[in-house]
Amino acid sequence: MYQMLIVDDEKEIREGLTAFEWAPLLIEVCGVCTHGLEALQFLESSPSQVDVVLTDIRMPFMDGLQLLETLHRQYPYIKVVLLSGFGEFDYAQRALQLGAADYVLKPTSFPALRNSFTRLVQALDQERHSEENRQALMHKARSLSRRLREEHLARLFREPLSLEEIEIGSNEGEMLIGEGPYFTILFRLDRMALHGNKMEEKECQLVMFAFDNILSDVWEGEGRGYHWVGRSQAMLYLLTSDENPAELAQAVKEQLYRFMGLFKSTLSVGIGGKVDRIEQLYLSTQSAWELLHHEKEADRMAICSTPVCLPAAPLVPSSESRDRNLSRKRENMLLQQAKQYIEQHFGRCITLKEVAGELYITPGHLGALFRQSGETFMQVLTRLRMIEAMRLLQDPRYKVYEIVERVGYSDPSYFTELFKKQTGLTPQEFRGNRYERT
Repeated sequence: MYQMLIVDDEKEIREGLTAFEWAPLLIEVCGVCTHGLEALQFLESSPSQVDVVLTDIRMPFMDGLQLLETLHRQYPYIKVVLLSGFGEFDYAQRALQLGAADYVLKPTSFPALRNSFTRLVQALDQERHSEENRQALMHKARSLSRRLREEHLARLFREPLSLEEIEIGSNEGEMLIGEGPYFTILFRLDRMALHGNKMEEKECQLVMFAFDNILSDVWEGEGRGYHWVGRSQAMLYLLTSDENPAELAQAVKEQLYRFMGLFKSTLSVGIGGKVDRIEQLYLSTQSAWELLHHEKEADRMAICSTPVCLPAAPLVPSSESRDRNLSRKRENMLLQQAKQYIEQHFGRCITLKEVAGELYITPGHLGALFRQSGETFMQVLTRLRMIEAMRLLQDPRYKVYEIVERVGYSDPSYFTELFKKQTGLTPQEFRGNRYERT
């Protein structure tokens, strides 16, 4: 059933409209108001979402057109049908221009009312179906983003990566990694590591799933950093930039111990050495691993007190040397084709590998072309998304979560952080400043 609010200053009309048989049209009257201001107050305090407002045009305090304009800004998802007298045709035309779904002439004919709302409910059904499809697509997008994040974190903790690989992986996984220094905190499930107690596959999957969800709440949910669960090793990897990782590790360990009855094991902790650059994180992981490897007692915490460092040479050879024989003309053509593809598809999850595949070249080759132009692939992609987001934020019809989806992200929190990093403002602040200027 769709919820409808009736707004009219004439008691007889309110009562007549309320008495109409709305149920066969899948509509339920959830409230009645005498003018626009009262309607806005009702909407603000209503515990349930109102889908339709049926309102008169001529009313005291705030008329139907003023109410329509306000609803268009504050509640763009609400459909508005106006009641219009025979002498108010200009008002009705203006209402349609402002986005009214329909208007019904007064005195109201029940057949006309039924026809109007039959069409309206069909439109609402179509929107609901579209919303269900959108939600399904967003679920797929979130699942893809989560998988890309897990794959990127697995590599980040254990392998030497170039800054470009880290930038691309972080954006694909919708991660914002702050300034260093960085530490790896490693949790070991002593039950398996020390005592050799093997868990059945089903039990192991359940325990690792529980760890993943708990850490999503107590670690990432608190903004402490990112985590990855090494399911095959029964190890938990945590990334932090906090200068006191031991204190954080102890707090998390205490929270995990609340679920000891589930995983039936003590936990030992290894805190890797401090690294200054994110591409050195695997060295912090290695030092944490070595500490736990030599720690043979259960329920212990070992801390590496010596910072680890890396030679200044790049970790991954640059692909630029492979591209030196490309002609300048071909390079420019490929780069323009890549940018054109990004402009056409930035509204969904898009990767360097995908774009390179469209051009029949390697991701390393395409990455080198972008770097030579002065912008990386991710910088171009993020810039285009932010420009579109700023444009959409100027239109009050779009909610922030809708804009997040339209510019290719699945996590509103990540989008907000990225938007603020790019513009210095949150999306809400940007939208508010725009209204203040106008």
